[in-house]
Amino acid sequence: MTALRGIPALALLLALLGLSACGGSQAPPPPRTEAPPPPPESRTLAHTVQEGETLERIADLYYGDPGRAADIAASNGIDDPSRLAAGSVLQLGFAEAEYQRARERAAALEPYNQGVSALARGNLDEAERQFRLALRVDPGLPDARYNLALVLLKRGQAEAAEELLRRLRSERPGDADFGFALGNALFAQTRYLEAATVFDQVLAVHPENRRAAFGHARALQEAGAHQEARAAWRRYLELDTESSWAAEARRHLAELDGG
Repeated sequence: MTALRGIPALALLLALLGLSACGGSQAPPPPRTEAPPPPPESRTLAHTVQEGETLERIADLYYGDPGRAADIAASNGIDDPSRLAAGSVLQLGFAEAEYQRARERAAALEPYNQGVSALARGNLDEAERQFRLALRVDPGLPDARYNLALVLLKRGQAEAAEELLRRLRSERPGDADFGFALGNALFAQTRYLEAATVFDQVLAVHPENRRAAFGHARALQEAGAHQEARAAWRRYLELDTESSWAAEARRHLAELDGG
């Protein structure tokens, strides 16, 4: 966009008087029969891409529909959505009926992003404050509710975290992160069989999810369901053979086998 340029004061005064800069008079403009239509109100918002964001997440965030990712890519000239660069700015267009909702969501993202940064630094007080501020602006922001639940889990407030996560999971039953966090909240309350059930439900939708597979096996073992836990640890080791989690899985399996 080119920068706006100011009109010199003398030229502006002459123009208002209907005179040219060289001093001659000008014919008055022809009369207008009607006023020109006002320019349409802009219904676009700019979004700065954060590290790890995808077009599907951005579409879900603003439109409530991950399927709108294709529209965002087309309107921003993105040929390869998998190479979305952090720091790049996307222009998002909205229908009149959805624009106000999107503005509220955009306003909530500023404290939300500050909360994410605080959580990454381990500053739980600041993270909780910023997530709650984001939720005052937009009570429905799912990522703020999810991250607030993570803060509560880290604070040992598993029951409060469970309440948030159950609501999120009822809205998005297929979301693996929500399900995994709910399983952790139940595990933290020593409700191991309930946790195992939730982890298993995540695996039914996302069978390659290693976090859920590990949580499932560990919850079964803690619940004393040793035969089921053996099968679950073997299932985990089919997904992961090299990480530190795999080494821990082998140790748990050896314990159950009496080795």
